[in-house]
Amino acid sequence: MAARSGEFELIARHFAPIAQSDPAALSLKDDAAVFSPPAGHEVVVTTDALVADVHFRSIDEPELIAKKVLRVNLSDLAAMGARPGGVVLSSGYNRDLSDDWVARFAKGFGEDCAAYDVSLWGGDTVATPGPTFFSLTAFGYVPMGRALRRDLAKPGDVLAVTGTLGDAALGLALLNGEFPDLAPDLAEFLKDRYWLPQPRMTESAACIASKQRLAAMDISDGLAGDCRKICSASGVGLVINRDAVPLSKAARAVLDGDEDQWSRILAGGDDYELLIAGSPDDVAALGDAFTVIGGVTDEVGVVSLIGTDGKMAELADGGFDHFK
Repeated sequence: MAARSGEFELIARHFAPIAQSDPAALSLKDDAAVFSPPAGHEVVVTTDALVADVHFRSIDEPELIAKKVLRVNLSDLAAMGARPGGVVLSSGYNRDLSDDWVARFAKGFGEDCAAYDVSLWGGDTVATPGPTFFSLTAFGYVPMGRALRRDLAKPGDVLAVTGTLGDAALGLALLNGEFPDLAPDLAEFLKDRYWLPQPRMTESAACIASKQRLAAMDISDGLAGDCRKICSASGVGLVINRDAVPLSKAARAVLDGDEDQWSRILAGGDDYELLIAGSPDDVAALGDAFTVIGGVTDEVGVVSLIGTDGKMAELADGGFDHFK
């Protein structure tokens, strides 16, 4: 395997071209970026670290890994109602990776920066004898005082989500050898949902445009665990109707063969869908992009799941505990 280029050559060859779209990056030739938020806006900042074979599979295509690194951060911006501005990427490449691997990573990253109108403002690149890792910090803009937050839910609100849940977790299970008899087209759909999260920027913008009180967050660690974060921040409880949880055709096919996969759908993680709470009228006004799955109660910290038979279950982080 050919030796990989040094840090500065890697940046100049693969990443500096991505940074030319925004003068804030200073063509990656200075020590830092310089930017100002648009008038009447606040800056939203988020960061995520992803480690090989913990947060992504090292055997996956580098283009797909790059897009996931960017998109999980864009999902955090969407959860706050922010439109993307720029990102700073720090990378630790395992010493055995080739220049070609880095070039393919940069290609995928650049494609998604263009697709989501995101600017690369800088970062750092190092070599490591350990696993490859990435840390990306994203900056977004939201109208002054209008950021979506987790602490705005009230009893009587409805709870709603975008998209379908559980697909990414099932996709990872499939990549690990489960569900070998699933139809090829359904299998490809689930794998794509794991490889390529879909940050809900359009739906986030609709929430901001509505100018209504909405609690919001993105679902990254699974509905069962993440919904408790709204409970904690808002001092409320939640009740979820399992039959209302939106499922893809592929997820339904998996469930037809194994009802126990409900726990993976509810708690598996990597959904990157938006979870919102608001008044029934305000959520309905957002349209079909959101599916109502339950409501907000005054039982602080209690998350309940209503099953098909109408029985109630205490929803734990890893699924449900028991019906009663």
